[in-house]
Amino acid sequence: MIRIGRRALLRATGLLALAPRAAQARDYTSAGEVLDTIDRLAGDVEAALSAIADAVPGAQPFAVSVRADHVRERADRDAIRARLRLPEAPPPGAPAAPASSSLDALRSTQQELVHAHAEGLPALDDAAAVHALARHMVEAARRLTVIDLWIELEAERAG
Repeated sequence: MIRIGRRALLRATGLLALAPRAAQARDYTSAGEVLDTIDRLAGDVEAALSAIADAVPGAQPFAVSVRADHVRERADRDAIRARLRLPEAPPPGAPAAPASSSLDALRSTQQELVHAHAEGLPALDDAAAVHALARHMVEAARRLTVIDLWIELEAERAG
């Protein structure tokens, strides 16, 4: 089990405060709403990344890695739902918008996923759930950093 120290969690949360935000912060009213939102956004990230991987074959390993991370994280969220006696997660649906093959669109969606984790923590009211989702948030922020580096690399290649 990966342990996340309080300093690492505070550092990651502090970095989120500095990140530009397209939408206003969200106040979640229940753990189920948090988990549903995270499930939906993870699906949107996968769809955007799949569209990019279809257009850029070199992106396939990253897409496979993210998909594997999401499967593990979804299993953790399903366990949280079961422990908190919440309804099962709805089946993955179509992404909210047509999948874009844009790195900027992927970055935006990944950033929303990170914010959903951070903003959802207060609604969980369960220490084990907070620990699990905080760990997922750190991993989602790590993937956001990889996407940012990818965007920088592409800008350098273009310039």
